[in-house]
Amino acid sequence: MTRLFVSDLDQTFLDGKRHFNKPRFEALLDDLAANGDQFAIATGRDEKWVKNKFGKLADRVHLVTGNGATWRVNGSEILHERNIDMAVLPKLETLLLRPEFSAIRVIAFSANNMYQLSGLEDDTDGIKADVTQTYPNIIVVDHLADINEPLVSVTGVFSSANAQAVIDVVDNDHLPLHVTTSGYGTVDILAAGVNKATSLAKLIRQINIKPADLLVFGDGMNDLEMMQLAGQTYIMPNSDERLFGRGYHVVANDNDHDGVLAEIEKIIA
Repeated sequence: MTRLFVSDLDQTFLDGKRHFNKPRFEALLDDLAANGDQFAIATGRDEKWVKNKFGKLADRVHLVTGNGATWRVNGSEILHERNIDMAVLPKLETLLLRPEFSAIRVIAFSANNMYQLSGLEDDTDGIKADVTQTYPNIIVVDHLADINEPLVSVTGVFSSANAQAVIDVVDNDHLPLHVTTSGYGTVDILAAGVNKATSLAKLIRQINIKPADLLVFGDGMNDLEMMQLAGQTYIMPNSDERLFGRGYHVVANDNDHDGVLAEIEKIIA
């Protein structure tokens, strides 16, 4: 039996400074390979960011990125994309920029580029250095509809107090979109029917692993669908409070203390 261990990144696998214990993770990947097990990252981050962060280690794992907007089997040259219907972009932009929401930033991703709406590109909440390292030439546009290549996701950044209201408004407009959050005021918009679970399900069919053999680690509501898909689910002690009380295992150590790595080491020991 081959098991697939799947982990979210921010506030789950990565610590508060978005770092991880590289030697410990590399040793764990060796142990998993020796056992015939595999590892996957499932994150709201896009693939270029993940590869920049993990370097050569990214080539040893499966990738579900952009909250499921893209996915890649380890070793494959094929990046599977699940693109947004471009016809909805003008209406979506209008909703995100409603004055009462006070948008801090609206960004969009294709498979290769990062776009940002003009007038919102100030750095009031800090575009992290690791993002600008991945995308040194962020493309500024006046409108989302000005983008002339397929998009896999759009993200709006708002105050934490406004984010849920934005999600509700976009949901209630019944556009062919899926709206979720990675937390901390972000609103992530994907094509209809796209989430981490739907792309993870496609990935595991390709590598011949059953949902019952998935062990999933996460902390946020954008992890919920893949948690419901998995045979075993583990949540972080710092998880969104809405994930508790569902019968999920709670990892002993938080993300600042290698919680995921320690838990998987214990499982495979």
